[in-house]
Amino acid sequence: MQKRIAVTLAILALTASGLTGCKKEEKTEAPPPAPATTAPAPAATPAPAAPVAPGLTGAEMFKQHCEVCHPAGGNTINPKKTLSAKGMAERSKITKPEDIVRVMRNPGPGMTKFDEATISDDDAKKIGEHVLATFP
Repeated sequence: MQKRIAVTLAILALTASGLTGCKKEEKTEAPPPAPATTAPAPAATPAPAAPVAPGLTGAEMFKQHCEVCHPAGGNTINPKKTLSAKGMAERSKITKPEDIVRVMRNPGPGMTKFDEATISDDDAKKIGEHVLATFP
């Protein structure tokens, strides 16, 4: 019975996140059209893949990118693989923030990959520090 509930919750979490890494996308309105001129328009620069507001804490970024699949340090996809620091150390030799960044960059089955374009190395390290400090 518990396994069915866990599987159902995992499916709901994946559906809710849209399989996009549990991140929220900001919607912006297009600017009004510019008046016609004879000069060519300057080239537009591409927007970052997933903008992160400057100065966010590890906890805030964890909430933005990770909490949907890892509520309270759990794991809706694979309940045996929680974010408990003790469990991660025993199971996967994850003992420092850089180890968590490594997993974020090259995750196992069921977890979305968070590359440098999505979360910078510094921000990923802040998330790792938060995870290790928050989920003993």
